[in-house]
Amino acid sequence: MLRPVFMLIPLNIGKKIANKFLGFSNILLRVSPGLQYDLKKIDNKVNYREYILLCWINAKLLAFVFFLLFVFLLFNVREFSLVNSILYGFLISLFIHLLVYFVLITYPKILTGKKGERIEKNLVFALKDLSIQITSGVPVYNAFVLVARSDYGEVSREFEKISKDVNSGVPLQESLEKSSFSSGSEYYKKTMWQLINTIRAGASLKGALKTIINELVLEQRSKIKGYAQELNLWSLLYLLFAVAIPTIGLTLMIILSNFAGGGISEGALILFIILTFIVQVIIIGFIKSRRPVLNI
Repeated sequence: MLRPVFMLIPLNIGKKIANKFLGFSNILLRVSPGLQYDLKKIDNKVNYREYILLCWINAKLLAFVFFLLFVFLLFNVREFSLVNSILYGFLISLFIHLLVYFVLITYPKILTGKKGERIEKNLVFALKDLSIQITSGVPVYNAFVLVARSDYGEVSREFEKISKDVNSGVPLQESLEKSSFSSGSEYYKKTMWQLINTIRAGASLKGALKTIINELVLEQRSKIKGYAQELNLWSLLYLLFAVAIPTIGLTLMIILSNFAGGGISEGALILFIILTFIVQVIIIGFIKSRRPVLNI
């Protein structure tokens, strides 16, 4: 069951609430038209109208909680006036509402991307295994079953779905087409459609699989080379923001504070160090996210 971090009201409980506001979902879907396709790729049991309404309701609930919290803190701790406390609390809660709603709406898309990465990680090895099975004379359906039983992670799970569909009477071409749409991986989608076209043309899958594997290996190696070239730029930017700018910035702050007749407080120095650390973590996280998740 799909359960994002900020989803205080789970889907199985919130369905009754969401069903009362299904008309409002049409307005929300205009902002997120691709949500239903992302949900289908990760969880076919989730209704996209119910999900988008629950995202809105949970965002409202969290915003209301933070509104009460900030009004209380500003009025009692900071001793703001009641009007200012309500105003600032409303602005903060509005920002939290939009932030939480955006996170919940994009969560299925993030999961779809992660699923695609897991598929691409073992796709080449799974296709090589499939090619060996077919070359050895194993029927196509049995070859998919054998690969599904192997340890190829997400690829084996997709092949298992294909095997179950074929076993229940669905034609292999339709099963491959269905799997390609739910994968979240462009490599996998391209592979499935090449197999579908080969089956429709009545050609041999041996040559098609060999061509597909060679193309995938070349594309993945090209992707790795591209990342290696990008890494030089990101390394330079990291050194710039992690070493050069903090050092020069701190030196300038000390010089300017001396000219102004003051000094740098301990709090300002700690804040500067924390900000520098946060920037470094963000850059490292971004570089890590750019790394291709592949096995060759």
